[in-house]
Amino acid sequence: MSFLHPELLWGLLALAIPIIVHFFYLRRSRRYEFSQALLVERLQRASRPYLRLRHLILLLLRLAVVTAIVLLFARPYWGAAAESRSEGASVLVVVDVSPSMRPAFESALTFLKEVIARDPASYEYRLLSTESYLPKGGFASGRVLIERLSQLEPMDMGLPLDALLEKADMFFVGASYTRRKVYLLSDFQRSSVGQLARIPAAALGQVVLLPVPGFSPANAYIDSLSLEGVGGGYRLRYRLASREARTYTVIIGGQKRSLPPGWYEEELPITAQVSSLQLSVEGDGVEFDNTVYVGLNLPQGEKATVVWMGPREGQAAFAKLHRVLGIAAKPAEGPGIWQSASVGVGVIGQLSEGALTWAAQGGRLVLFPPEGLTETAWPRFPLSERITYEGTVPLASALVSLRPVLDPFWEGIFIYPGRTPAFLAEPLRLRTVYRFQPQAAKPLLQDDQGHTLLWEVPWGRGQLYVFTFPWSVALAEHSLFLPLFARFYQGMRVPTVLWVARLGQRQDFFLPAEAAESPPTLREQRSGAAYIPSFERRGGELAFSVGEHPIPAGLYEVRLAEKPVRYLGVNIATQESQAEFLDAAAWEAEGFSVEVRTWEGGSVRAYAKTGGWRSWWGWLLLALALLAAETYWGRKLLKPATVPVP
Repeated sequence: MSFLHPELLWGLLALAIPIIVHFFYLRRSRRYEFSQALLVERLQRASRPYLRLRHLILLLLRLAVVTAIVLLFARPYWGAAAESRSEGASVLVVVDVSPSMRPAFESALTFLKEVIARDPASYEYRLLSTESYLPKGGFASGRVLIERLSQLEPMDMGLPLDALLEKADMFFVGASYTRRKVYLLSDFQRSSVGQLARIPAAALGQVVLLPVPGFSPANAYIDSLSLEGVGGGYRLRYRLASREARTYTVIIGGQKRSLPPGWYEEELPITAQVSSLQLSVEGDGVEFDNTVYVGLNLPQGEKATVVWMGPREGQAAFAKLHRVLGIAAKPAEGPGIWQSASVGVGVIGQLSEGALTWAAQGGRLVLFPPEGLTETAWPRFPLSERITYEGTVPLASALVSLRPVLDPFWEGIFIYPGRTPAFLAEPLRLRTVYRFQPQAAKPLLQDDQGHTLLWEVPWGRGQLYVFTFPWSVALAEHSLFLPLFARFYQGMRVPTVLWVARLGQRQDFFLPAEAAESPPTLREQRSGAAYIPSFERRGGELAFSVGEHPIPAGLYEVRLAEKPVRYLGVNIATQESQAEFLDAAAWEAEGFSVEVRTWEGGSVRAYAKTGGWRSWWGWLLLALALLAAETYWGRKLLKPATVPVP
């Protein structure tokens, strides 16, 4: 047993008070007046020794009340600090070096060093930080561990704990003891922890959580932006996010404006020669996320690769969707424009005759049925030769839960295939769906009643993706379409308006491949450091990805064959700026044996093991119950003695 505040145990000296009061009461004599000698015998029976046991019970109750009150403030617990100093253990120390740790990183390391100093001398330690899957050396003493801690510093990206600890057994190879412990020093943001279910609780042994203070709730940052060419400049749209409704200074292209949190849109007279843009926020106390770097690479004279073939009234919703995706999309203006497309999106019945021929030659068509489709109208459409229409299905509820079919198509979109998609904030709103039965097709998306909402239909060398509800139902609003259309366009080259990436989130970029066999290089503008990203050659193009591996945030010059070809802004993920934390209860719910140690007043002041009498109200209830029992027993025992007069 140990105590959160052992210095308050001096309060147990107060146990002397009820003992002194008790013996003072027993030594006190009472005077009785009586008129008959017979009454003396009755008084003697009233003071026999066995009755003094009742007084002893009263004394014990009073001592228990004082003890419970002292423990209410000292707060005992059973945890690692109460273990034998001679018992050895192998400890894996994991330090979160993600950007959100930066404001309190030095004090966090001091906290960890104090924890190590209080451990038994027989403990051995291995250090692992979230910047790499490789531990920093083998098991060593606490003194060596403290020296290794001095080499750590916060990064612009940290790997999540679930990815690091998914195969925890490998980190204990070479351990001297069979008893395992894991110290986790982190602010325990949800993005820093990941999915606790992926971490094998049994392989870690006892988990000691070492939470450090998070950053200020007044933190401000830019969490989304879009940019499109307008005349001789750009139209910029961005959102300033903060939990406090106060004014911040936003600097764009050297121009300052004072703004409260919210969405903003403005025209920027930027010339075509400008290759980058920087957005900065001032007025908060958290600096790591105050700058967003953007590479400006608007395509000049490139043909559209995504074409809207639907009705004109749907063009606005279609364009809005693709602005978020960062994909240049145009309406099908003029005959044959779809021939230059990689993906066409339209409405069945409004396609030109050559669109299906183009799809059969290797194109992709995303199709919605028209409003009010009937069985008599269906045979007039070219698709009727391969797709049977069987009428509409009325739904009992307008809210439809989505169930993706287990298929490689959904990899990277749905976290758990076959269940409700994790990214959806609300179910789809549908009144009816059309019942199609294509040939040699497979369903990709269904509702919870088993009705197919999306078909994948082979069409020559290409593919048709046929929805069973009109585009007007949800294309402009529902969160399904953003990742879904990103998957439709995966692997195709699209003109990118913004060259901007978030660390921790994979983003693909495309360049025209040159004759040189050298890989693409990213050169950071401030430091000059160079990085080679993951890349592959796809015919006449070179694709590279950013965001999966930790690199410093900043503006990068993209070089190919030692020639600068583009600029790319690499930024810290917005999740690092959001104060969403996991507490110890979430770890307990997944079966971890958890202990929490907190940092107070510049030293390790508090220990707390989840469960048991760790909460102050538990000891308070016990003290009140004992006080009530003492009051009742005292009134019953100490009421004035009476001798009946015959």
